[in-house]
Amino acid sequence: MSTAVRLSERLGSGAVASFDRYLGDPRDAASVIATERSVELDEASEFPAAAIEAVDAWGLQRWYVPERHGGELRDVLVPMMMIRRLASRDLTVAVAHGKTFLGAVGAWIADGSVATTMAGLVLGGHPVSWGLTERGRGSDLSRTATAATIRGDRLELHGEKWPINNATRGRAMTVLARTSDQPGPRSLSLVLVDKQRVDARSLTTLPKVPTHGIRGADISGLAIRGGVIDADRLVGAPGAGLEVVLKSLQLTRPLTTALSLGAADQVIAIAVDFAASRRLFGRGLADLPAARSTLGTAAADGLLAESVMVAGAREVHHATDEMSLVSAIVKFLVPDTVDLLVRDLTAFLGARSQLLGIAGAGAFQKAARDNRVVGIFDGNSIVNLNMIVNEFPSIARETAPVDGGTVVEAFRFDDTREWIDPTRLRLVSRRGSRLLRGLPSLAELLGARPSAEPARRVAAELRRLVELARSVPREATPSAASFDLAERIALCFGAASAVAVELAGPEGGSAASEVRLLATLERIEVRLGLRSASSAAASAAALGDLALATSRDGRRLTMLEGWEARR
Repeated sequence: MSTAVRLSERLGSGAVASFDRYLGDPRDAASVIATERSVELDEASEFPAAAIEAVDAWGLQRWYVPERHGGELRDVLVPMMMIRRLASRDLTVAVAHGKTFLGAVGAWIADGSVATTMAGLVLGGHPVSWGLTERGRGSDLSRTATAATIRGDRLELHGEKWPINNATRGRAMTVLARTSDQPGPRSLSLVLVDKQRVDARSLTTLPKVPTHGIRGADISGLAIRGGVIDADRLVGAPGAGLEVVLKSLQLTRPLTTALSLGAADQVIAIAVDFAASRRLFGRGLADLPAARSTLGTAAADGLLAESVMVAGAREVHHATDEMSLVSAIVKFLVPDTVDLLVRDLTAFLGARSQLLGIAGAGAFQKAARDNRVVGIFDGNSIVNLNMIVNEFPSIARETAPVDGGTVVEAFRFDDTREWIDPTRLRLVSRRGSRLLRGLPSLAELLGARPSAEPARRVAAELRRLVELARSVPREATPSAASFDLAERIALCFGAASAVAVELAGPEGGSAASEVRLLATLERIEVRLGLRSASSAAASAAALGDLALATSRDGRRLTMLEGWEARR
């Protein structure tokens, strides 16, 4: 364990808070990740090697490996929050480092000797990439052309993987390859390719791809021509590759949302600083009700995204068998919501949202571009909406209601969690999501609070949506109406998440908690068309005031106040 973490334990503070302190103030040029330097590297499309080395030295990669394999991973929210803190400084660094979690997670699901091998790579600080996609095949993994021929105790690989994060700089890649000519999902297998254990003459790295966001990241490819790998490097049984990938995505999709939350933290902080310092016609911008409302609306979207990210992390442990649906909802809703708040804050900041050389401006336009890429990772928005549509029968299935109090207890800050039992992951949920089923009960837990009314209205809307989902026929290609229905159901999931996270926190029931929750729920109502934006302006302005006040105190606006010190 790193010196920093041992020290933090002696001081009684959590690993996330320790990591945050280690990264330092991004405004300080001497910090691990300084904003000015990040923007310079981005403009030059240069990989942030020094920052990655510093993060490796602290030991973040230890939280990518479950305890039983020698790492620190228990509660999945811990590495998610660390990735969030990293992304709030520089999303490129977070993408480059966090990709190892994605490349490795299939080994934890498959278990066996390959998990031990993978743990050695990750704990040793070696980047691991995830070689799923191929040129010209989009998101359709069933069309994988890379072939792995099994010859006794060896595998011989032929094919190309592109575009892949860390394909060039990574030491290893988990490769999806065809091991059978027979049609169907059992024709694909996962193989761990360690470049140092393969004849270098059989490997060719493909050029870096210029990208709009995360410009410095190593988005490139790898061609394998006759690479020979030991058969014990299969990740899972032969033919189980697609199943392992689909189950892995149920864990990686929630993790990637931490990238979007980091971007949201950064752009909201820039907007709050701008509102607090900008003066127009002798008045502070923050004194204008419309400005506070705009700021509060963006903050409400940020809190919605935060609560959905937390819900995804909590349900990994408490509703593992529902993650096929939950992961798709979380992966769709969080990047989409952060894109929305970035759009609103772009107009709020005006020209300086696009400029370089002005305090905060370069960081804003970088974060705005970077977050657009997150929506593509591990299935784009259309793929995830399609998955929600496919779960309509499960969502609409008649089942016993869920006690909201049980959900809140599972979301408590002091609930100790172990790493999951991956055998509980399912390719399709049986009963949809307990958060959706529990929304009416969660709304009632709010009692007479002002936030109870919007919660009940969203719960009523969810009942209507479930009835519509029940009547949707099976579709080979979902209609626009089905996609719209899936998006609205996702927003209802967001409402349940917001209520559960707020009630579970140590501030649940406080005045600040009610300001946060009311603004978030009314924002969801606006997005559902249940309320006009003007009627939500007062709650948004109150949240804007709270955002400004917390910033003056040197704190972040969050539903997770105090959580980091515990983890």
